[in-house]
Amino acid sequence: MPSLDMERASSLCLSPLPGKMAGIFGDGACGLALRALAVPLLRAEAVVAVDGANRFDPYEISKAARAKGGDGREALSRIRVSRAFTCHQMEALLSRRLPGALSRFDARLALVLGLPETFADADVPYAEACRVFRNCLSALCRLARGGTRVVLVGKGEPPASVRRYAVGPVPADRAGFFRHLVRTADPVLLLRRAEGGLTWELRGGS
Repeated sequence: MPSLDMERASSLCLSPLPGKMAGIFGDGACGLALRALAVPLLRAEAVVAVDGANRFDPYEISKAARAKGGDGREALSRIRVSRAFTCHQMEALLSRRLPGALSRFDARLALVLGLPETFADADVPYAEACRVFRNCLSALCRLARGGTRVVLVGKGEPPASVRRYAVGPVPADRAGFFRHLVRTADPVLLLRRAEGGLTWELRGGS
């Protein structure tokens, strides 16, 4: 895709088609997504973020806003962040609190960081994790169908030698959650650290 660079591809992922959820996954995905947010924030668009991986870094947004000639502090004033540390907390945020926060702040863009990572706890039985994961996705699908632009961002990195995708050091049976998100997201930007540097692939979006 020679007409695009990685930064432009990440910006495209902030505007999925109506009813769809976009995804940015892989090595460096969080920083890339946060930098891309500078554009809508500088246009006075409100954003609500849910952070399930403790990776929200305001400096990335502020730095990108300044690079574009804007005010980093002003950009950050337009984003609201809630954090989840377990899959059950993530479910509660997405199902019950996120819709109200979007309405309260008149936001039409929701960024969800680290959704699959919150399912890494092997102490949560697999059947329970599946139930909670389905509830999380159902909540996000409802928001997407209602007009919210939902963008999923995760650490999962596509290995260089195989076509399947893993999600870091989690139980093998949980890696399927991440693979499901990759299949569901449209468009989806996949990043991978290779010997020659960071490579990327943009799928869907049409």
